[in-house]
Order: sequence, then C-alpha cells, then structure tokens
Amino acid sequence: MYPSGISQDVSTQKGAFVKMKGYGHQMEGASRPTFFRGVVTVVTKLFNVVQRTNAYFGQKDIQQALLLRRLCKDLLFPHPEADHVHIVPTTRDPNDGLALSSRNAYLSANERKFAPAIYKALQYARSAWSNGESKDRCVSKAVSVIDEVKVQAAMDGMDMRLDYIEMNDSETFDVLDVSSNHQLAGDIPVILSGALWVGKTRSIDSIVVGDLKHII
Repeated sequence: MYPSGISQDVSTQKGAFVKMKGYGHQMEGASRPTFFRGVVTVVTKLFNVVQRTNAYFGQKDIQQALLLRRLCKDLLFPHPEADHVHIVPTTRDPNDGLALSSRNAYLSANERKFAPAIYKALQYARSAWSNGESKDRCVSKAVSVIDEVKVQAAMDGMDMRLDYIEMNDSETFDVLDVSSNHQLAGDIPVILSGALWVGKTRSIDSIVVGDLKHII
C-alpha cells in the first residue's frame, strides 16, 4: 500500500492521502484522530486496484463503513458505486453476544468473560431509547452497566476502562442533543456505539436504532 514507505508521524508524511472533512473526528475519530485518514487512503487504493462492483463492511465498524460509502459518493467512484457499498450485520457469539473480531484473540480467558459488557451496555441504552427516554438518560444507563461490571472485574484483579459510549446522527455523525429522544429523532437512524478497554485490548461495538433501511 505504501511502496515508498511511510512515517507513522502524520506531520512528516509526504505524498498523496485522502481525508474526510467533517466526518472523522466524532466517535472513533475522537479517540483515534488520524485513523480514518489512513482508512480512506488505503481503501481508495484497494478500490482502484481491484475495481469490484460490490464491497461489504461490517456493522460493528459502522462509522468506518458509512465513511467509505460517502467516499465513493463524493468522489464518484465507479467501482464500487456508493449504493454498492453494503453494510452487513455484526456476527456475534451466540451465548453472550460479543461481536466477533480478530481483537478477541488478545483477550485472556478471564478477560473474555467481561468483554461482552460493552454490548450489554448498548442493549440497555437501546431499550431506554425505545421507551422514549432522553439521550442523556440512555447513555447514563449504559455507563452504569459498565460501572457494575468494572467492580466485578476488579474483584478478579482485572482492569477495565470505558473509552466512550455515545449516540450520534447516522448522517452527520453529530452527537445527539442530551434531551433528544426517538420521537424527536424521527426516521433518521441513530448510531449507538462504544469502546471499552478490557485489560490491554480495546473492544468496540455499535447498534443502530431506528429505521435500518436508511443504512443497511
């Protein structure tokens, strides 16, 4: 992907790169400021090389998938066209709902027990949202779930740290107003996402609430 090599220091890099303005600093981008610059650059190169009709990305990385769809739309990619960038449902462990990911291999057996906490927290927030509660209350309930699991993990001598849980507009990625609820949001899907450190492994997950036809 970088035949001339590349510095990990963005300020010293030279050459052509792709950057999404206004869409890469929220959610995952808040914790990883230059991450999506690398993603869209590498995927642009990939699309130019393989020139496939369809591309498929997982819903777990929903922000990444939606950014790549917008990339194809804004830059008029012929292969794939934006409406051929598909987002497929997250595959989960049938027992505890943990999103399947290559990162799970880094979890110890003990850490693996607590990793599903992020999905459990998002489920609580989704339920609260469906019941008409405000965005602020939904996020607070999700954080409370994590706090409870953190206590259990600490008793097992394991460290857990919440990076974020947030609710964002699926079109703009803007953070929802604290008083927003599903009646005010209307038909536009809302992205409920979070990231959790379990030991030294960072796990991410997301749930889309609202009309999925607008996204999937």
